[in-house]
Amino acid sequence: MSTNIRNYLLPFIFCCMMAACSSQRAIHKASAPEIKSDDSTEYELVVFDQGFETWYLQKTPPEMDHSIQYYKNWNRQYVDEWNYRAGTSRFFGSPINYDPDENYPLAIEHKLYYYFQYVEQELHIPILRQRAGLSQH
Repeated sequence: MSTNIRNYLLPFIFCCMMAACSSQRAIHKASAPEIKSDDSTEYELVVFDQGFETWYLQKTPPEMDHSIQYYKNWNRQYVDEWNYRAGTSRFFGSPINYDPDENYPLAIEHKLYYYFQYVEQELHIPILRQRAGLSQH
């Protein structure tokens, strides 16, 4: 290969590679949180999204900001919508195993509610607003 062609071809290939890399947008997929319990009826909410725990610690108000019924009502709506979309959208992982009749502790209801806020605000994946026309809470 001659020097002239190499002088033009290498920068051209480099620019094409840079353009290809910079034009790709990150696609976020929300993974379904899991509510786990052990034999002593203690619950744990496990979230697999890497940035959630840091966001949750920095952005959320105290648990007593709202009543447990407030969180339970919203969580029921969010989980219903999440589970509806779980089979139809690539952004929603598996269904969430949430029983609205179960007496989860306030900490679980609070964290689950704010996981849905994280998905909508940080990952920019609307859950309720798109289908129901709801505004942000």
